[in-house]
Amino acid sequence: MRVLSVNNAKAEAEWQELPSPKVEKGEIRIQVEAAGLNRADLLQIKGLYPGKVDNPILGLECSGIIDQVGEGIDEAWLGRKVCALLRGGGIADYVVCSPSVVVSAPSGIELSLAAGLCETWCTALFNLWDQAKLVPKERVLIHAGASGVGVAAIQLARLLGATPFITCGSEKKLQYCLDRGAEAGVLRTQDWAAYFRGLGLQFDVILDPVGAGYLNKDLSVAGNAARIAVIGLLGGIQTECNLVEFLSKNITLFGRTLRTQPDSVKRRLLAELETIVWPAVARHKVHHGVEQIVMPDEVLEAYQTMQQGDQFGKTIVLMR
Repeated sequence: MRVLSVNNAKAEAEWQELPSPKVEKGEIRIQVEAAGLNRADLLQIKGLYPGKVDNPILGLECSGIIDQVGEGIDEAWLGRKVCALLRGGGIADYVVCSPSVVVSAPSGIELSLAAGLCETWCTALFNLWDQAKLVPKERVLIHAGASGVGVAAIQLARLLGATPFITCGSEKKLQYCLDRGAEAGVLRTQDWAAYFRGLGLQFDVILDPVGAGYLNKDLSVAGNAARIAVIGLLGGIQTECNLVEFLSKNITLFGRTLRTQPDSVKRRLLAELETIVWPAVARHKVHHGVEQIVMPDEVLEAYQTMQQGDQFGKTIVLMR
């Protein structure tokens, strides 16, 4: 079968042919229809992903049809259309995983498009709903608003009754975010913190995939008892910050990576996805956010676009 794996010696991704995976006791096998590309893949390719990465095959999410089940798994699973939230291995013709990390694909959306929903929406749910406890009428600032996670976070904030604001990289991306439900936003090339302070805005929750480069500015626009979620390191890994802001504003700072969470956490998030997001997808209340669909021979170019910051929304690769 085809797999997209990391060549650690060259720090690059490459297609390989490997034997199809065997299904062990308590596992299922998915015939992959499509898989999502994520910024975490770029970190893994460069050897910079925070935490241990066991699987050299890329792909943190996929959609497909269950074609084999292992011992102890009800055969009723066979033929089921699912989305999977993985530790890796999704960009392949087949992937084996626990049934605890899969969820039925949402109705009313093509299975291929569903491939781009798990990682982005579960990241948004994990940080905004589970960890930050976002509640109605709160303000949330979402950096990289036009990214896959950003688009999901904008829409989730609206579903939860909160008001999303964003930063992004271009006027086109700004309009894209406004069309998806952002209240207002500003380009990251401007002094975005001064812009929001000038509007008299303070934020209850901040979703930050940039990290080091933004932390001090995040603090300057955080309100009392604000929660800041660092979910990426696009701006570097080290910084100095004003601890007076932490103390005087009673701020909570936390970092989370979805990939490293135990299956029990992923199971809970997928249940939330099914109860909170899937009904909204079925009612066309939210957009899937998939803006680029590529074939396997176009994946490396798609990663370059992502690295350059030119991507809108989510990119998926069709495996069939």
